[in-house]
Amino acid sequence: MKTNANGQDFPKWLLQLGSGFLQSSLDDLSEDAIDIPEACMCNNSMVSNIFDNCTAEEMKNRVILFPKTSDCSAVNEEILRRLPPETKTYLSTDSITSDNEEEAQNYPMEFINSLTPSGMPPHHLNLKVGAIIMLLRNLSITQALCNGTLLEVLQLHEHSIEASIISGSHSHTRELIPRIKLTPSNTNIPCILHRTQFLVCLSYSMTINKAQWQSFNRVGIHLPEPCFTRGQLYVAFSRARAMNDG
Repeated sequence: MKTNANGQDFPKWLLQLGSGFLQSSLDDLSEDAIDIPEACMCNNSMVSNIFDNCTAEEMKNRVILFPKTSDCSAVNEEILRRLPPETKTYLSTDSITSDNEEEAQNYPMEFINSLTPSGMPPHHLNLKVGAIIMLLRNLSITQALCNGTLLEVLQLHEHSIEASIISGSHSHTRELIPRIKLTPSNTNIPCILHRTQFLVCLSYSMTINKAQWQSFNRVGIHLPEPCFTRGQLYVAFSRARAMNDG
């Protein structure tokens, strides 16, 4: 599904979606199912439909949304490969601690590196100058460096990332993002993971929930499975300013 900045009936349709008034025209579907307007359907590659034939400036206002985080990585990496500069890869410094030393030895570092708990950056963080990234934690509220802030990468240093805030009252402000040590609580292993990494991720694709405070000119909504709730679908569609006209 795709939406962008045309279509005069979009606000009315969006209000009906949010109010729960929309239904499916097919009787054999669940009561939560609804009909999606034909104008929103994408019949070819979602990545090509959203990101082909656009300038670097236009890419800042385009996104593909998924219900789950696990679906976003492949899309982000595909779009990153389209950018001209060389990729710079930042490797996190990982460690684990446990009250049971023998238990900790059951988890090799290769396995620890492969973990990406919710809200954490990956062990392999691939970036390029010009890439659009999103902060994963609050760094400085007064500087608008908050969880969900979108930035454009300007320089990639060894121990910091120089980036410019894309929108809001701090738009075009240049900031330095450092590596920070974090300890997530949801690793699904009986040990404590410690990861030192830049707390950012690529943001050409993100989850619907992560996009709640964002607004874009062109939005792709990829639903490999139904949304968790109708409210989640409303959030996804309301990230765009109007419905696509074709």
